[in-house]
Amino acid sequence: MENKTSIVLVDDHALYREGLRELVSKWGDFEVVGEACNGEEACNLCMQVKPDMVLLDVKMPVLDGVTACGVIHGELPQTAIVMLSLYGEPERVLPAIANGARGYLLKSIYAKELHDKLCVVLDGGAALSDEVVAVCFDAIRMQRFNPISADSVLRNMLDSLTEHEKDLLRLVAVGLSNREIGDRLYIGESTVKKQLNAITVKLGLKNRVQAATFALRAGLAE
Repeated sequence: MENKTSIVLVDDHALYREGLRELVSKWGDFEVVGEACNGEEACNLCMQVKPDMVLLDVKMPVLDGVTACGVIHGELPQTAIVMLSLYGEPERVLPAIANGARGYLLKSIYAKELHDKLCVVLDGGAALSDEVVAVCFDAIRMQRFNPISADSVLRNMLDSLTEHEKDLLRLVAVGLSNREIGDRLYIGESTVKKQLNAITVKLGLKNRVQAATFALRAGLAE
């Protein structure tokens, strides 16, 4: 038998995850190599097992699926990421695709269709539920009048930050070192490093340079 496709399942509902695992085990050509209940766990797990595919929920605690998608794709670009969600609004679908998702499927999908669409992704294609296709077409049409573009995504990312996190990013953007930032914010140098890392994970950024670039684009620093 050919090698099975290794897959990680990520969903904060244990019962749904259990059902999905049993379904995948019946297919024969996929093998579940890990499970996670939030985006942060998913990122850590994927860095360890490096799966062929991740089936990723969108709305989760600790770290949402869209942000986790960006982190996983940035570190493991060969891993195929497919979002599986109850929600198909453009403000969720479009950022997920921008963050590297190769599929966005709704949980109302039938088992056989799910298997077929995952195989399409493995063959290098993309997979969208019909309702999601309609959302994408509507968003494209609306761009002429009310662009959803990067500006709205940037605004959503900015809104997800606390005032303290914005202050930290502002100081990163103007070129201060971790020690200098710590002095300004009255926290230790190691705390600055830890908090900056948490911010980059939250925003789906890769490093300090991208964090500084984001801060400048978002108008946090002039």
